[in-house]
Amino acid sequence: MVSADRQDGTGGYGSLNGTMQTFLSEVQKDLAQGMLSPRVLNDPDIHRAELDRIFTKCWVFVGHVSEIPSPGDYVLRYVGEDQFILARDEQGEIQLLLNNCVHRASPVCRAEKGNTSHFRCPYHGWIYKNSGEWNGAPYRAKAYRTLDTARWGLRKAPHVDSYQGLVFACLDPDAVPLREYLGDMCWYLDIVFGLNEQGMRAAGDPHRWIVPANWKSGAENFVGDAYHVQSAHSSLEDIGLLPDLGESLSTQFHVALEGGHGLIITPNLLPEPLWVMDYPPEVASTFDLARLGAGQREFLESRYGVVGFTIFPNLSLIRAVASTERGRPPVCFTALRQWQPRGPEQFELWNWPMVWNSAPPEFNQASYEGSVFGFSPSGVFEQDDTVVWRGGPMVGRSAFARQDMKLNFQMGLDGMSDYKPRPDWMGPGEASTSVYGESNQRRWWQRWSEALASS
Repeated sequence: MVSADRQDGTGGYGSLNGTMQTFLSEVQKDLAQGMLSPRVLNDPDIHRAELDRIFTKCWVFVGHVSEIPSPGDYVLRYVGEDQFILARDEQGEIQLLLNNCVHRASPVCRAEKGNTSHFRCPYHGWIYKNSGEWNGAPYRAKAYRTLDTARWGLRKAPHVDSYQGLVFACLDPDAVPLREYLGDMCWYLDIVFGLNEQGMRAAGDPHRWIVPANWKSGAENFVGDAYHVQSAHSSLEDIGLLPDLGESLSTQFHVALEGGHGLIITPNLLPEPLWVMDYPPEVASTFDLARLGAGQREFLESRYGVVGFTIFPNLSLIRAVASTERGRPPVCFTALRQWQPRGPEQFELWNWPMVWNSAPPEFNQASYEGSVFGFSPSGVFEQDDTVVWRGGPMVGRSAFARQDMKLNFQMGLDGMSDYKPRPDWMGPGEASTSVYGESNQRRWWQRWSEALASS
């Protein structure tokens, strides 16, 4: 349904045909009533439009600065389904380079990570600096005496920037700056990642595995779905790994931000009143809360913490506590999550456990183990989530379901629950009094539909 006969200046498809525009208008009308067509979870035309109109236009997370600390370091990353080289060049600048030679399109980098001053294409031997510049070819004096080398470097992302160590890229030359794109999410990123000057780092390489579901199920879940915990994760309560799930849900709430971003906020989960966001004294003592604003300090002094968020389109976070064995005290862990599209029926889940550079090694090891225990290819929470998300592609491809079935997103609408605005919130965004609502999810889908419909 995407018109392929005209392209815009960024290489994406220029316009959507009338049928797709009509469908997106229906999506927006349905969302106002708390409904959504299952077609959004499995449709090749929608998927192609997402790659062309979301992943080439939005700021997309590509890694953490700690993964490429030195000149010459690189890792392979994705924006949508396009593979890029995230590299730190010889001048220390971060580059995002399309991993395709401009001679015959062969990938020039075939290792997932490493350190190099240049990349050499295996097909004809064209060479590129780690900044992306063209740097030579075999028999250059005979083959390319008059080549305009300035034109033939690797294709670069027009914009690469970072905030609190998180590296984002945007493929749209006319994009707004990253700080503007993130908006009020920066206030919360400061709280999660900016508690001291040393910051956090990725604890090794990201975990990666294929999930038979649509990427949007993960993004939508982490932007606001705490309601599933009492059902999808009930077995963990049954075997004693989680406390009373109903009690924990009763104290959580949402914060909705502009741009499709959203968070789940929770009071601290551990009992010690002096701890900051469930960090023990030996970690909390390294924090410098004077770095934060008055409202941010009030957030922490009120014993609130961020349990999850999604930055539109496909970066999420989980902050929770876990105990990996009986008798071992629970420990706080943090992990970044990314939902990498791999067609309309599956995605690749990337998971980065994060640790504090200032924390004792023993705490970081325990935090890493807690993160892997909960959220990883074998994580006890992970297995529950990825199983239930499989229904999206099934109903999305169903000829019967696509006739007139609607998915229900009505929780919190029209007095259906006690979900209402919190009047005394000290931070940015619209905070709720309860987690029993789906406003964050509806806003995420609204942002999604607007992105697809935009020119």
